[in-house]
Amino acid sequence: MAKLTYEAFRDELFAQAKAKGFSDYELYYSAGNSFSVRVFKGEISEYKNTFTEGAGFRGTYSIGKIGYAYTENLDSDLIPSILDNAIKNASIIEDNEVEKLYPGDDKYPEVNAFGPALDTVDTAQKIKWALEMEKYALSLDLRVKMADYCTVVTGESTTAIANSYGLSVSHKYNIARAFMIARVEENGITKSANESWTGRDFAEFNYKALAEKAVNKALSYLGAESIPTGQYPVLLNQDAARDIFRVFTPIFMAERCQKGFSLLSKSKIGEVIAAPYITLRDDGVTNLSLGSLAFDAEGVATQNKAVIENGVLKTLLYNTKSAEKDGVKSTGNAHKADFGGAIVTSTTNFYLVPGEKSYDEIVQGLNNGVIITEMAGLHSGVNTISGDFSISADGYFVENGKIVKPVEQITVAGNFYDLLKNIETVGADLRFHSLGVGGIGMPSVLVNGLSVSGL
Repeated sequence: MAKLTYEAFRDELFAQAKAKGFSDYELYYSAGNSFSVRVFKGEISEYKNTFTEGAGFRGTYSIGKIGYAYTENLDSDLIPSILDNAIKNASIIEDNEVEKLYPGDDKYPEVNAFGPALDTVDTAQKIKWALEMEKYALSLDLRVKMADYCTVVTGESTTAIANSYGLSVSHKYNIARAFMIARVEENGITKSANESWTGRDFAEFNYKALAEKAVNKALSYLGAESIPTGQYPVLLNQDAARDIFRVFTPIFMAERCQKGFSLLSKSKIGEVIAAPYITLRDDGVTNLSLGSLAFDAEGVATQNKAVIENGVLKTLLYNTKSAEKDGVKSTGNAHKADFGGAIVTSTTNFYLVPGEKSYDEIVQGLNNGVIITEMAGLHSGVNTISGDFSISADGYFVENGKIVKPVEQITVAGNFYDLLKNIETVGADLRFHSLGVGGIGMPSVLVNGLSVSGL
């Protein structure tokens, strides 16, 4: 077999696809390096250094439908079988909706998603940081019994899309992450908390600060108890707000709305669906996040757009197929899980526009309220069609503006559509959580009157 570069493989594949009778065709290519080290009890417990590469082909055959095929090897000898597999795939597709390749846009936003500084840090230093992070966490308090999942991760990837209409775009991306779970114990009771750092320059990484945050958070949960069942004002901190908005992102996807899997639809655009000071954005490119991207998985230029603006639904999120069905233009939200995946819809940089009050100021305004910091059972306790949720949670109880005790064994229940309308305050503490392209960015959010089940 003859291993080819991406460019040579693309050109040979396109030439054979044309000769085979495909009326149009596309190649989606991705390649990446990833490194991770995990330490436990002063030793390396897991070490990975991998390279992956592959390409996905889409093409319209004479029957008028697009067929898919993919390969993990860019070998010229594999091209005939790739094309034959795409033809077979097209022949068994039962979906009558038309899928089209995208010819490209005249202009794409500028994105710098690669930090050269990451390449200056060697493997030995990454391992050293992981070891020192664990050691430091264990030294902070006698109640710290374990620093679990103590990891340092780096990754680099390249994505390119080309098709027979002349589209040719590429994106280079890298990221670093450190993560740790601190486990503490007192009087036979164990609590845990995690903390992470994400960036493109290890000069900004402080392993001691990360360890201290994780340990202090875990210690703050000691002595937790339940609270009486009732209606409470609930402050979702950054993590909790991110989790609940992330699990309900499907309600904004046009393809799901068109199938009746969401209470939203094109007809609801222009209607009030949230509190008047709620603006929810999906921005392909923003300096608020490390996950910016100039184009989506179909080569459509990403857009900066308000999904909800001042409480009003402004748009759904579209790929080209769902956009064609609604008679609109794609919003640049096509997504592929990997080079072999089908085109679906996803968010880019999805976030609530922050308000003016700090987290501490919001807490100070609470009386008999609950702060939620951790959620469990997000998928089993959530109905993304109706919007109903019932989620196990931990956090703190607040009286007269002061945190008085940690709380556990509570369940927070409500409806996401109602939650959007009952948000009283959006905090100023916006933080993105992204490991790859795109991400969810949320500030803390105060919601009026959620049902909390406790004792």
